[in-house]
Amino acid sequence: MIIAEFNKLLSALTQLTDQQTKRVEAALKSDHPALIIINALEQRMVTNPECPHCHSDQIKRNGKLNLMQRYRCKHCSKTFNATTKTPLAKLHYKDKWLTYFSCMIEGDVLRKSAIKCNINLKTSFRWRHRLLQLPSLLKATSLQGIVEMDETFFPYSEKGSRSLSRPAKKRGEKAKKRGRSKEDWVAVMTARDRSKQTYEAVLSTVSSAELNHNLKGRIEEDSVLCSDGFRAYIRVAEANKMEHKQLNVSAGIRVIDKVFHIQNVNAYHQRLKSWMRRFHGVATKYLEHYLGWFRFLDTSKNPNENSLFEVQQHLTGT
Repeated sequence: MIIAEFNKLLSALTQLTDQQTKRVEAALKSDHPALIIINALEQRMVTNPECPHCHSDQIKRNGKLNLMQRYRCKHCSKTFNATTKTPLAKLHYKDKWLTYFSCMIEGDVLRKSAIKCNINLKTSFRWRHRLLQLPSLLKATSLQGIVEMDETFFPYSEKGSRSLSRPAKKRGEKAKKRGRSKEDWVAVMTARDRSKQTYEAVLSTVSSAELNHNLKGRIEEDSVLCSDGFRAYIRVAEANKMEHKQLNVSAGIRVIDKVFHIQNVNAYHQRLKSWMRRFHGVATKYLEHYLGWFRFLDTSKNPNENSLFEVQQHLTGT
């Protein structure tokens, strides 16, 4: 029966048009964008089989659905596919994912990405923040050597929110209070060593308690902290028993012993601010996502759509 059906298929192939023949060849070669994505996802399950529910490696094949292989765990008996509990779970249009990853590498705005991928603007927004979940968590776990630390500020924004906690502001409107008030500005602390390992945190207030909470266990012993003379940094250095090189920029002291400075972290902030201008302000609730996005582009050796795709294959919440 199978042989007879196969012979019918072969005879039907001779009736195909040139365009149809090319589509069949592409399907057999697996060079269709969706099949490339599916094959890459399922290769991970071959090289590193793992149940996303109980993390057991005892899994078996359990049929196919929408071209994707499904699996069943022998330990917990739950079924899943290669995208379960990853940021890619339940996202449609797999043939457009690589194009969208490329848009993110280029730093395209939502509307431009939607046009390039021929998707709805709301889909583009949903994809962006789904795909930025994991990059926003990829921060340095260990800083060593000379560690530069400084803070920068972004305007507080409720962009896109339907219920504002304050009267709406026009872009470019001046802050109501002098200085860096919490109502108008959001502080971002950046710690970066000379090997480009970078840790960032959005702070509710730039205090020694909050800095210590974020940096706990992240700076190795015998490291040297370089910062300005802000008191919170002095207390952080004392609490962690670190040698502290304080720079007094207002007095013209920008470098100590030709080695200790915060020029690297300040240059990082300049690149970050320049890159962020294309978005014309980002909502504060999504600020961590954008910080993670730029950090991935700036600190990765070769950021491309494939490396971004690899990040998305990690399980969330692990």
